[in-house]
Amino acid sequence: MTDLTRRAAVAASLGALAAPLAAPALRAQALTKLRVSVIPVLDVAPLHAAIAQNYFAAEGIEVDTSSTAGGATGLPGLVAGQYRVTFSNTVSALLGVREGLDFRFISGAARSLAQPPDTMAIVVRKGSGITSGKGLEGKRVASNTRNNIVWLRGMAWIDKTGGDWKRVTTVEVPFPQMADALVGGQIDAALFSEPFVTSAMEAQGDKLERIGWIIQETAPSSSIAQYVAMKEDLDKNGEVFDRFVRALHKGTDWVNAAAGKPELLQLVANFTRVPLERLQKVAFTAYPKEVTTAEIAELIATMTKFGLGGRYPAPADLIFRTAKA
Repeated sequence: MTDLTRRAAVAASLGALAAPLAAPALRAQALTKLRVSVIPVLDVAPLHAAIAQNYFAAEGIEVDTSSTAGGATGLPGLVAGQYRVTFSNTVSALLGVREGLDFRFISGAARSLAQPPDTMAIVVRKGSGITSGKGLEGKRVASNTRNNIVWLRGMAWIDKTGGDWKRVTTVEVPFPQMADALVGGQIDAALFSEPFVTSAMEAQGDKLERIGWIIQETAPSSSIAQYVAMKEDLDKNGEVFDRFVRALHKGTDWVNAAAGKPELLQLVANFTRVPLERLQKVAFTAYPKEVTTAEIAELIATMTKFGLGGRYPAPADLIFRTAKA
């Protein structure tokens, strides 16, 4: 098997895209137009802020975003050259690295807060009698994709609250569809991410109840997601990514300065399509610029505990210069 064939096979195992990945190979020259894979969650607010505030334009970059169901589904497109940057949860990116894909973290994106409320919650039907991980044994639990950060912290919550995570069946359901699947009985619990936690509770709170915060109750102040690029592209076009991240970090500054203000809620409403009034109760994440070796090491240790172990490079080798503190 050639190296190219092996890389394509590994990429396919990370998640299926809706359409074939038939994109031209990455070119050596610096490009001003960058296609970025994202998902419609709070974590990508700085990217949208940087677009809206023309920070990318000021750096000579045009960003074209493409939404997917989860970070894992965007990574195959990154390998194929369909995207130059992918927003991905840390777990999915590390699983690709474990399989030999040269992903590199180019910027921090989201980190959990030290105290609740959380950006991720586990929700069940009212009256189900399920209050802990023990009650989820033999049940169907939805995650937007398998083996990602949502799934990992969900399994850690089940384990911490007395359940056997190996006896839980994971069902993949996109965040916007989780509430209806739960109310309709297709699943027994859902691992939600904001703003869909708040949206579900506002719209169907008479039928649903939150029974836990899956990150703060298992790993407060821990890694959630980063922006990822390919090492080969970074080696050839590092200056383009310097400019991209410089603009992105200005977006991070804008979001942090606008915390709690109407302009931030309107920005989030625009790209999530969640009504503005429902966003007023949403719990936001922390928006870091850097990626630390400590947070990557913690994720690798937790992944190993929950069946996702293997041979991983040293965390420091996975962090591009734009993400270093």
